[in-house]
Amino acid sequence: MDPATRAIHPNPRRPGLLPLAPAPVGSSSRASVGAGSRGRRQVTAACEACRKRKSKCNAERPRCSLCVRHGTDCQYATAPAETHSQALKRKHSELQDRITPYEELFDFLKTKSDTESVEILRRIRSGADVGSVLRHAKDGDLLIQLSLAPESRRRYEFPYKAEMPASILLPDNLYLRSFVFETTFNDLPSLGSSHLSQQLQGSSDDRYLKPFHAAQIIDPNFSNVVVSKWTTVTSNDHLLRRLLTAYTYYQHPWTAAFHLKYFLDDMAAGRERFCSSLLVNAVLAAACHMCRDIPDRTKFWLPHTLAYQFSAEARRLWDIESRKSTSNLTTIQAAIVLSIVATTTAMDKVGTSYLSQAIAMAYNLNIFSATAGTDDEAVRKARAFTAWGLFCWQAWQGFYFGIPPLISHPPQYPLPDPRVDPQWYGEIWVRYPLSQTLFPINLSHVIRTNFDLRKLMNDIAGEVFVVGKPPNATAQKVLDLKSRLDAWFADLPETLAPTRVVLPDHLKIHLEYYGILISIMRFPVKLTPNLEVTWHNIIRYAEVRLETLLRLYYLRHSFECYDPLLMQYLMLLGDTTLEKLHNATEPEDLEALRSTLVLCAKGLYDQGHNYHIAVLVFRLMRDRMKENDFDLLRTHLFASSPPPTTASEIGTSEDDPPLMVKYVRAQWQVPIHTPDTGPTKRSLEYLVREYGMLSLDSEIAGQGGSSAEPGRPRP
Repeated sequence: MDPATRAIHPNPRRPGLLPLAPAPVGSSSRASVGAGSRGRRQVTAACEACRKRKSKCNAERPRCSLCVRHGTDCQYATAPAETHSQALKRKHSELQDRITPYEELFDFLKTKSDTESVEILRRIRSGADVGSVLRHAKDGDLLIQLSLAPESRRRYEFPYKAEMPASILLPDNLYLRSFVFETTFNDLPSLGSSHLSQQLQGSSDDRYLKPFHAAQIIDPNFSNVVVSKWTTVTSNDHLLRRLLTAYTYYQHPWTAAFHLKYFLDDMAAGRERFCSSLLVNAVLAAACHMCRDIPDRTKFWLPHTLAYQFSAEARRLWDIESRKSTSNLTTIQAAIVLSIVATTTAMDKVGTSYLSQAIAMAYNLNIFSATAGTDDEAVRKARAFTAWGLFCWQAWQGFYFGIPPLISHPPQYPLPDPRVDPQWYGEIWVRYPLSQTLFPINLSHVIRTNFDLRKLMNDIAGEVFVVGKPPNATAQKVLDLKSRLDAWFADLPETLAPTRVVLPDHLKIHLEYYGILISIMRFPVKLTPNLEVTWHNIIRYAEVRLETLLRLYYLRHSFECYDPLLMQYLMLLGDTTLEKLHNATEPEDLEALRSTLVLCAKGLYDQGHNYHIAVLVFRLMRDRMKENDFDLLRTHLFASSPPPTTASEIGTSEDDPPLMVKYVRAQWQVPIHTPDTGPTKRSLEYLVREYGMLSLDSEIAGQGGSSAEPGRPRP
């Protein structure tokens, strides 16, 4: 056979075979890999079943051909394209990463003081995971935060976008020229405020450099008082003093139900003139929501919790006191505090009952008169202080509940000028870690300014609100209210000026001003086209400054500590942002709005770790969010642990606590913009019950084949 014929028929005995097809592109490299293995494709790692059988595995995934043939389970101990040695190294590294936090925690327990070690153990026993415990130990809370990681400057980071939105960086935004903004964003353009940078250069004012919750109250009474003499719940005076300190930090400057110095002096001396077991237990019940290491502090319905036990003891003592024929000043003060507790647990209707009885007792004692019903100077001062505290708390409730006030006129006792008589109000001094400087919180100015604002809020509620009906206002009436509110704001003392505010209670005064301004401008009134433009500009002006203040509050102090007033304005800003997101189209606008929405929702979520009403409000906002925005929020809420995903997890985990709808007795008006809805349908009680019905409908629909996420009804 000639060479040409042999090339076509290489095997002359089998002339019927077809010529070989050309090899596929790239086959040469694969053939070379398999050289020396009889043409079998070389694999990086066999499945576990083939390794056990010592069979030749083709490493196909998810099941190799031999496992398919034998009907066996096909599992791989390696990742795709990973050898067994590489898998062992990876697993060793993963185990090392898991062990390292426990080793670090063990070192903390060995090296830290007894107080810090007990604090760490308490967190472990309360169920916190190792990552959470380490974060508290390193970056922490209260004094641990800065004593373990001392630094001269501290700020929190926004959860989604690190920068301030461009929409609030306006030249006329006065808060961008504030000390707190300068010390937080000193690397940003000064927007014409370089004089502040010069004033603050080299400043050692820790109030502008460190969060307020890192400071320590300096008062001998807090270290000497034996609180356990006044309660039967616990004899742990260390714990009781911490609770008392927390109340002084987070509640007293805002509500001022009693004169703090008289209360502490009598508690330390064992006198019952300005202190009583009822008042002490009421204060401790409220304070349980303010200590972040108190377990289950939001679950007020659980009998084993401290908040429940202090509340139960206070109610027992209240029943005894309320049956007496004579009224007592400390009983009135306790009623104010118990009303506050009821409000934060979404049971403000119960709180209103306490408040009504306290007002009746106050009239019996004649504490609203110019002499407060007594000739004793100390008693007159204590009574007048409580008269204003009682008046202001019912004014706050009337305005935010949308109802007429229970007390039409303020007390006749004239409030002293804090510049002339600051001692009438008292003072709280604090010291920050790594510093010997004592700072006042300017308590006299804070209380007097709040009292003046509550008086104005009481006037608004009395002039505008009618039970069960929308606000009775005209455009001219709204402008008149705005003028009176502006006059109050213009008269703020220098320590509370927009450029100087920094502490939470300072910032809240400004937050309330803009929040109230937005609320009255949203009263349903008839407007001409020109007035519509004016209304829009005023509301937009207030919204920009409200968001600026909330962001500055977060950067300096975070939203983790107890502050019920934050809930009001986080919901207000969040609701406004949801509405804007619905209409936004530009990508930059969408991202900025999502940044604000995530911040507001996270703030409500964080507040929900302190008191139950915030849990309800967070859930209302969360379930109005679009799916992609909700997923974005989850990445920031559950950054350290996986979110609940199954029906059994949702609504029962610590990250998604249950809604105790049956306990809700709340007439608080949720700040959502629904101009065509009456006040009844904006009450928290109505909205939560509607939410409960939607949740039930969602579960029923899910059982019938709906793809809705369990426990989360679509908005």
